[in-house]
Amino acid sequence: MTIMKTKKIKRIQSIERAHAILSLFVHDKKPLGISDFARQLTLPKTTIQGIVQTLCHLGYLEKDHETGKYRLGPYVFQLGMKYATNLDLVSIARVWAERLCFQFRQPVNIGMLVGDKVVIVLRVEPENRFMSYPQAGSVIPTHTTCIGKLLCAYMEKERLEEILKDYAFQMLTPNSITSKEGFMKEIKKVRQAGISFDNQESVMGLAGIGGPIFNYSGIIAAFAITGNADFILKHKQDIIHAVRDTSLQLSVQLGYNPDSKIL
Repeated sequence: MTIMKTKKIKRIQSIERAHAILSLFVHDKKPLGISDFARQLTLPKTTIQGIVQTLCHLGYLEKDHETGKYRLGPYVFQLGMKYATNLDLVSIARVWAERLCFQFRQPVNIGMLVGDKVVIVLRVEPENRFMSYPQAGSVIPTHTTCIGKLLCAYMEKERLEEILKDYAFQMLTPNSITSKEGFMKEIKKVRQAGISFDNQESVMGLAGIGGPIFNYSGIIAAFAITGNADFILKHKQDIIHAVRDTSLQLSVQLGYNPDSKIL
């Protein structure tokens, strides 16, 4: 009998420490200083300093020169976007987004959570559009958009509290939700209905109707038909029906079990 030996993985300590520094930002939304890194990782400041400077040079971190503290840099976002565009989600969802866009002649956006930001990972739009907000790669408001509301509505309670802890409910239009209490009431309605609405809350004249995208583990993204407010209102019931149908069929294609009763 031959016994297979498990090959020992060579681990590089400096890379593991860099990973540990970046990982602190998964749960901590505020900028962190050298002392914060050293305290949380129980490492000497001199060790942290060299790694942090290297991460800054490479774009993984950036320094706020007013406070002297650090936040995630642009290269992390670029990697996240690259990862998102490589997912089966994008290639599969594109077909469904194009169908909705063709059916209603309005833009369709698909977004997901990257860290604590709602980011558009795919946009499909008809030709000759004047209103082009938002484009793929855009970070959009959580509290005024269909996609943001849906992602929050199906999120774990602890994660939601973390995201909303210091969230600024900015009034972008007179229709915007401006408080945590109002937003919590809104996402409760979203969860009950299984769809969400943007009633000109981000941009006046722009409205939307959105649905969630699930896989076997839960919500992974959301989509919305977002366009001319008069058109959305006029065709509201048809759009709602199409959004619900698309949400279910797309989710099933990605591994969602209809018997789980999430949708």
